[in-house]
Amino acid sequence: MKKLLFVFLAILLVLVGAACSAAPKPAPSPAPAPAPAPAPSFPRPVPAPTPAPAPMPPVISVPGKGGEAVQPDFGAQQPVDSDRMIVRTGNLQLIVNDVAQSMERIAQMATSFDGYVVTSIQFREGERLVGQITVRVVAERFDEAVRILRGLALEVVVETSSSKDVSEEYADLKARLGNLEAAELQLVRIMEKAEKVEDVLAVQRELTRVRGEIEQSKGRMQFLERTSETSLIDVRLEQSKLDIEFAASRATAKDGEDVFFESRVAGGFTPYSYEWDFGDGKTSTASHPTHSYRSAGTYTVSLKVTDDRGNTDSEVRNDYVTVLPDWSAGNIIGDAWDGLATFGQALGTILIWALVFSPLWVAILLIVWWQYRKKKKSGAS
Repeated sequence: MKKLLFVFLAILLVLVGAACSAAPKPAPSPAPAPAPAPAPSFPRPVPAPTPAPAPMPPVISVPGKGGEAVQPDFGAQQPVDSDRMIVRTGNLQLIVNDVAQSMERIAQMATSFDGYVVTSIQFREGERLVGQITVRVVAERFDEAVRILRGLALEVVVETSSSKDVSEEYADLKARLGNLEAAELQLVRIMEKAEKVEDVLAVQRELTRVRGEIEQSKGRMQFLERTSETSLIDVRLEQSKLDIEFAASRATAKDGEDVFFESRVAGGFTPYSYEWDFGDGKTSTASHPTHSYRSAGTYTVSLKVTDDRGNTDSEVRNDYVTVLPDWSAGNIIGDAWDGLATFGQALGTILIWALVFSPLWVAILLIVWWQYRKKKKSGAS
């Protein structure tokens, strides 16, 4: 019996020892906290090319209080507006009757369509008057504006239009802006928890960069919004109405002396034909003729210009050129006789005036003579 009890106790001790060896060991005492890591560098993310969505900003780990690393949570991308953004532009080249008047009407149209004039200029291209005007109108009235411009023209030489869908670019910018704003918020929180000066400066540099990209994204989005709300129309105007004038190299010349005539033509369609009338029965078809008059007198000069499409304009200058006679013996004798006659007329006029006032002159002479006699007698006595 004692042997059986001894065996039972031995088995019990073996079981208890096995159970104790299988029990979990107590946890070791915690090690001291590691020293804070040095300030991290912040690599600049390389933006993905459009149209791929912009990459998520890098995860920034900055030591905070107690050595814990704080990491920003940028979250999911913002939802994208499904509306399409279309930028429309038009280009027209028109032949109009009057460039200045047409440009004024186009400017008025742009204002009435809630738009404005971008640029406006008039210039001469050779002998043709040309105008260039660029306007913006609200996108909804683009087609109506083009129809009005066609109505101003005698002829539409060129008409083109184009459309560009910027919806995808705008959506990418919007998503990128959301990510950048989330990064800005997290960086501000990190800066509040940073303790070391180098950590604060590192976060400040990254925050400045992120805010710069935010401003760029906002600026580009505003530009796309403005350009999609209004449409750009560029119009080139060429004048069909002829406008001519001419001038002579001299208005007074001697007979036989050359006079050069210059024409100035604006508008119309080249080539031009010219019809000069010099007033002495002679004509010319040159654009800049030279003419000499053979006899003295005053002459009326006229010019008529016709363009390639039959448009005409003319100008007349009455008594424009005065021709004086050249030297000759007969002319000299005639001039001398005329001079003698003029002298005789002047002398006769003087004598007539003297005769009319002769009583007055006689009275004055008598008074002078009497005074003289009186002084002479007084001197003799």
